[in-house]
Amino acid sequence: MTWQWWVAQGFAFIGLVFVIISFQQKSTTKLIWLRSIATWFVFIGLFFLGNVSAIIMCGAGVFRNAVSLYFAYKPNTKITYKYFAGGLIIVLLIGLNVIFWQNFYNLFSILLGAFNVFTFLQSTPKRIRYCSVFAELMAITYYSLLLTPINIVIEVFGLISAIVGIVRLDIKKKRNNLKIDNIENESENKEISV
Repeated sequence: MTWQWWVAQGFAFIGLVFVIISFQQKSTTKLIWLRSIATWFVFIGLFFLGNVSAIIMCGAGVFRNAVSLYFAYKPNTKITYKYFAGGLIIVLLIGLNVIFWQNFYNLFSILLGAFNVFTFLQSTPKRIRYCSVFAELMAITYYSLLLTPINIVIEVFGLISAIVGIVRLDIKKKRNNLKIDNIENESENKEISV
């Protein structure tokens, strides 16, 4: 392994630290800020790795995080701006990968980057989580091909986060259904007693 590879892993490790810290946050804005910082460190590290497709894909992630932060601070912004930003990211992904085409990694960069944008455009938490699971599996495969272990670990954390999120949503839904059932049973009992 060259010194550039080790530097890339070092930046990715710093990114991993920020990802782990982000899991502890209750505030959405803090979480997005920390994830954005993590993505920036990974982005810088990928320059040392030298794979253009990975740099383009991660650059799209930096842009996407910036848009997420904007919407976190200005939630009343028209949703059409979000779709416009998503479309612009995809156009840049395709355009830059075509211009700097090297091999099949560029195709993976387009597919993974576009699916990340598709995930970002989802409106319900459950859809976001399910799309995230698929995106993280794609990312793990991609970084496995690039032989960057720290990046793989980051994506594994993301995958665990998405799965835990789905489980929590399911538990919350079941609890809400139980509450509704209990309220209905109580009202039935009152009607019977009357």
